[in-house]
Amino acid sequence: MPRGDAARAVAGARLAGLARGLPDGLTVRMMDLDDSKRLGDFRVRVVATLEDPDHYRMAGEVGDFVADHLGDKGVTAGIFRDGRLVAYGALGLPGPKDPNRGRDLDLPEEELSLVAHMSSAMVDPAERGRGLHHRLIDWRLEVAEALGCRHLVTTVSTRNHRSWGHLAGHGVYPKRMLRVGGDLVRLLVHRDFQSTPVFDTATAGLVAIEALAGRWDVFERGHVWGRVSLGEGNDRRWYALHGRAR
Repeated sequence: MPRGDAARAVAGARLAGLARGLPDGLTVRMMDLDDSKRLGDFRVRVVATLEDPDHYRMAGEVGDFVADHLGDKGVTAGIFRDGRLVAYGALGLPGPKDPNRGRDLDLPEEELSLVAHMSSAMVDPAERGRGLHHRLIDWRLEVAEALGCRHLVTTVSTRNHRSWGHLAGHGVYPKRMLRVGGDLVRLLVHRDFQSTPVFDTATAGLVAIEALAGRWDVFERGHVWGRVSLGEGNDRRWYALHGRAR
């Protein structure tokens, strides 16, 4: 799978789809090492605004996120308003000696070179609700497939149902739970570009989001397919929808 300049060329050639139909005033471009401070500062600022600190903890990352994803171990697209970064999406491209989430899925050794990491996407709170996160998911899916990736993998907080729910809506499903960074419980989400799983609705079950981190058994009987809500207003609650594939 290409990395470095070759990967950036492939990713850059697919920016048109990301740019098409963006809300007025927004532009998009590839980010590089010259953007290191801009990306680092933006990430710190967005994480500080999260209503639940568990939604994203940098302690769960491996390596140097900024240097890796702006350098030869990834590709990153930035969305800007008046030259100010307001969103980004990063795709990690691990090499043979790098940490690889494919191992957490027990993938065969020969398939690890076909793994990409759906590493991170963040959106400025002022720009949320405009579909930017979905656009950045689609762009990374397109880039990963164009690079010859077979497996797309990342980890997400069990409580961050907005993020993993969006990913599931694009066919990137929570398949397992694991611990990262010592004691952080995370969902391991995965998409195999050579497989299109179909949900067996006869096996469907619901688990409240706040209880999901303790329900390792869910993944012994299948996996999570998405999120659903019940109730309205102050009584609205979110649930993980789980079950087997046909």
